[in-house]
Amino acid sequence: MRCYKQTLLRWLAFLGVVGVSACADKGVEPELQEETCTASVADYTPLVQVGDIAAHDPAAIYVEEEGAFYLFSTGHRIPIRRSTDLINWQLAGFVLPNDVPQWCAQSIAGVQFPWAPDISFFNGKYYLYYACSGGQQHSAIGVATNVTLDPYSPNYRWEDQGKVVETRPNQDPYGSIDPNFILDEEGNPWMVWGSYLRGIYLHRIDPATGKLLNPDYEHYTTFYHLAERPIERAIEAPFIVRQGNYYYLFVSFDACCQGAASTYRVMVGRSVAITGPYVDQAGRSMLTGGGTLLLQSYGRIRGPGHNGVFRDGQGRWFFVHHFYDGLDGGRIKMQVRSLLWRNGWPVVGEAYDGKYPGEALEVAALDLAGVWGYSVDYGQGVRLRLQDDGSLERCGSNGLWSRLGNWRVEGSELVLTVGSVEERLVLEPQGRWAVGRSQSGQVLRAWKTVS
Repeated sequence: MRCYKQTLLRWLAFLGVVGVSACADKGVEPELQEETCTASVADYTPLVQVGDIAAHDPAAIYVEEEGAFYLFSTGHRIPIRRSTDLINWQLAGFVLPNDVPQWCAQSIAGVQFPWAPDISFFNGKYYLYYACSGGQQHSAIGVATNVTLDPYSPNYRWEDQGKVVETRPNQDPYGSIDPNFILDEEGNPWMVWGSYLRGIYLHRIDPATGKLLNPDYEHYTTFYHLAERPIERAIEAPFIVRQGNYYYLFVSFDACCQGAASTYRVMVGRSVAITGPYVDQAGRSMLTGGGTLLLQSYGRIRGPGHNGVFRDGQGRWFFVHHFYDGLDGGRIKMQVRSLLWRNGWPVVGEAYDGKYPGEALEVAALDLAGVWGYSVDYGQGVRLRLQDDGSLERCGSNGLWSRLGNWRVEGSELVLTVGSVEERLVLEPQGRWAVGRSQSGQVLRAWKTVS
């Protein structure tokens, strides 16, 4: 009796149908023991930002004159942090003289401190929009201005300009929380905001006052409804940027502020017009719950969300967000990441440590050979092996390596080919990790491991 083909057995074992064993027939030499491996791999979640990083709802801006970044967040008097490298952050002061502006205390009961500030520069001034919340049914957005962010300047002075919009209890469809200021392609100012209720809304801003331009509070004809989750309801923290021919609307889905149990995640859609309609990569409307995944929990990063987007002096895109550290008691922290554009959609890198993905590689292509972790949409990582000869292997659930395809490096991209499918990930300059989007829109992550 002859032994069945070992090739067939290996493929069946890879699929988890049978185990691989040597033939037991007398006179047939046993097969050499194959190299074993562990299919799953620990995730890669480096924490880089240090200093004063306990920041909820962060928003940042680059000031070219100083070569510095300023970050604003939820908290008493609206704290301000400063950094020159996006890694080390120090407290640089506060926006407000008291915990709650006078107009806010008079309008909204129970407010302890402002929420979710947004910072922008327009018409020679910095505009800081913020929210005062007494609950979803009664909240308001205000704005403060300053001609400089340098606290040592003689011209440094925050001036509160009062209320911009208010949610009237059981009347308005929007929650007046989480503001974001944006200029359209013609330079017209707008503000997007919203939390739960009917979701996300947009309105023109009066460039002279920084407040809503001739709002129609009776029929809402001047308000644009951009996104909603009709069933789940949990949508907030909108942020709009323009890149190429599209406006991109970032939002946060699900539950914030529950420590390591938070389920916050960042989704995105795009539109050719700032007023919408916004759709995700699959073409689903964001008014019916659509959204393409950008960032969600993985490893020690729990409940990442409420993001801001900004650019540095070189024009590079960055993404800042808060999260809860699952390995540090669920403490709130903020993180800065690179933001890349792949096939018309954004993808974020790991925590920024001074090396920006896509820039010239500092290692030879062959130095990338070895074992890597690989995950799709932040799921459980699998173990891949990049061989020196360009072959790509995967560790199967049976604990054996199997040929999967090929790999190569083109410029600063790691190219993985499996059959007719080719995926391209952008490499970090030192070859420690790479990110990309699959042809179907999934987030792809790869990271070098020691074994």
